[in-house]
Amino acid sequence: MKILALICAIALCAFFIFRDSTPKGLCPLKGDSIITLGDSLANGFGVSDEDSFAIQIPRILGKNAIKLGIDGEVSAELMARIGSEINDKNPAAIIISIGGNDFLRKFDKATTARNIAAIVRKAKAKTSCVVLLGVPDGILGGLVGGVSSAYYDIAKTEGVLLEAEAMPQILKQHSLKVDEIHPNKDGHAIIAQNIAELIRKAK
Repeated sequence: MKILALICAIALCAFFIFRDSTPKGLCPLKGDSIITLGDSLANGFGVSDEDSFAIQIPRILGKNAIKLGIDGEVSAELMARIGSEINDKNPAAIIISIGGNDFLRKFDKATTARNIAAIVRKAKAKTSCVVLLGVPDGILGGLVGGVSSAYYDIAKTEGVLLEAEAMPQILKQHSLKVDEIHPNKDGHAIIAQNIAELIRKAK
């Protein structure tokens, strides 16, 4: 029992160390808008525009919202369009929600990870403040575990922010979903608050 308690204590310490290790100065928020790109999560499937996290986060942070999500989008499709979507913009931050449809369709995970990394690099060319919304690598993963390890690897390698708590929490609670996958109004509020707090910590 003592060994188990020690392991739990170490894991808890590691969790809080990771949470508090947000790099400072990453998100000065000098632009006037926050862009959200990606799939149906980014598009706010199942909720009104005003309730989607893509609109809530800029409102919380006092910025204009640019919502560019597409229902059903996969990583290869976002990788192909992101350049033209952000080319003429000077955003304060870019939020990326992608990968969930790749996992659901059982695409090659290594290819998906490479695509997401490429998307992040294109976003970083426009702003230092890039946030990945992590999702589990399948519905079962969402019910029993956390987000795909690929998001942690990409966030660390590329030096961007990762929100890894909201979607596992939402997927485990029917009261936070409109269906088996998508957050409802309350779920979007959780994502919005979590990401806004991440950005504030990184200012």
